[in-house]
Amino acid sequence: MIKPVIKIFFALFLILIFEKCAQVAPLSGGNRDVIPPKLVEAIPANKTKNFSSDLIVLKFDEHIKLKDLPNQLIITPKLGFEPQIETDGKKLTISFKKQTLLPNTTYHFSFGKSIIDMTEGNSIPNFEYIFSTGDNIDTLKITGAIINGFNNKPEAGAIIGLYNKDEEIDSLPYKKTPNYITRSSESGEFAFSNLPKGIYKVFGLLDKNKNYLYDGDIEKLAYLDSDFNLKGDTIIKLITFKEEPSKIFVKKIISPYYGFSQIILNKKSVLSLNTLNKADEKNIYETNKGKEKDTLSFFYKDLKDTIALILKNSSFKKTDTLKVQLPKKPDSKKKISSITLNTTRGNIPVLSNLQLSFLNWMDTASIDISKLKLASKQDSLIEFEKIKYKWLNINTLQITNKLKQGTNYTLKIDTNAFFDERGIKNDSLKLNFQTESETELGKISLKLLFNKKQSYLIQLTNEQEQIVKEEFISFSLSSSNAVTVNFTNVTPGTYFIKIIFDANENKKWDTGNFNSKIQPEHVFIHPKPIKVLSDWEIEEEILIKE
Repeated sequence: MIKPVIKIFFALFLILIFEKCAQVAPLSGGNRDVIPPKLVEAIPANKTKNFSSDLIVLKFDEHIKLKDLPNQLIITPKLGFEPQIETDGKKLTISFKKQTLLPNTTYHFSFGKSIIDMTEGNSIPNFEYIFSTGDNIDTLKITGAIINGFNNKPEAGAIIGLYNKDEEIDSLPYKKTPNYITRSSESGEFAFSNLPKGIYKVFGLLDKNKNYLYDGDIEKLAYLDSDFNLKGDTIIKLITFKEEPSKIFVKKIISPYYGFSQIILNKKSVLSLNTLNKADEKNIYETNKGKEKDTLSFFYKDLKDTIALILKNSSFKKTDTLKVQLPKKPDSKKKISSITLNTTRGNIPVLSNLQLSFLNWMDTASIDISKLKLASKQDSLIEFEKIKYKWLNINTLQITNKLKQGTNYTLKIDTNAFFDERGIKNDSLKLNFQTESETELGKISLKLLFNKKQSYLIQLTNEQEQIVKEEFISFSLSSSNAVTVNFTNVTPGTYFIKIIFDANENKKWDTGNFNSKIQPEHVFIHPKPIKVLSDWEIEEEILIKE
């Protein structure tokens, strides 16, 4: 009995062994190919002199194809015609179709990353083919960087163009494409090679529509002030700016809900608003009146369907009339939709008053202040305060109580405490906030030394490039070039110092204008970030040599 059982187990064991051995595993295929194609022969040879052919054949060690050629290929100087470029197996051909090339000229074909292998898509980085129709290959280089004039950040993918001296300046760069072109890298760096000696005009362009022309204020531009005489390898720097639109117009009008509308323009101006019908004048209220802005916001009441307005532009000495379509009045049974506080991440700035903002035109005479309860909490002790207040405007209420620093507060608003001008009431609401304490904040003391006496705007910016604090300074002829600027009550965090060379003393950064030959105002950004800690003073010395 034992032997048959052993035979059965032995047979099962053999079956399992053979089944495992019979399993088919996929072939690994080895490591992925990451090697780009290699040029094995060029006919004519690369850097050929006295070039006279109308066909170039480039042979590679594997099958190739072209990817994104129109955006990658740069030919300098420009040909004036489109060469025919094709791939066939391992070959790439460039045909000029018997077109005439300029005499005694070095041509530079930069393919970027457009030549890739057929299987894995590996690209040849910065592949170039160069030839000269004369006895010499030009060898001069221009290298440089292009940066944003407002924040000094590199401009990636910008077109850098060189024009020959004899080009008519009035048409540049609006109507003629550059003679020589290159693109900036991710770091804003660019390079021209194989250039002849000569005098050039230099432009940089953030070319939105890829036509190699400057299309006005929709694109950013950079230029050198004067002609550039290239005698040897040279380094240059370009600063981009976006011009202010030459004309002003209304982009759109929006009325997100009944009682509030906005007129959005294409550029900032000092605007004022009046009604065409004088009887309606009392029924509109413009916010931030008299201030420069590109969005004019206004509240209205007791109106329906449309309102005819007169828009006066003091900056451009222009007056327009327009009609605003008004939305349908909401159901009067609805509640006031929103009440917000002047908090940042739940905090009221130190030494500031509490403010309540409404999305409606409020009935400022109908507030029931007894239905507002302000309570502070310290060490589990809750203290209620009698509320004092004043209306700052038709939709902003200020609580004038002096708030204790570093304290948790609760503002409870009971139903029917507020009414808007249509009699719509608020629902009950509980709002929590905290006041900042001077001991939780920091201070930055800047000791600045300038090499030029003029006006400057000193800005403290956060990591999102938002202006947190700023101070305007100017120097008299008899004053020292050194000044100390103190930024107090700064919330802990990381900040940067931005200095605007405010030549016209208008306390803002001004962009450039090409036709008027005005460069943007110079901006210096201190490279060292400043880390602010609670209850701590940071001293920083900055020497501005520019």
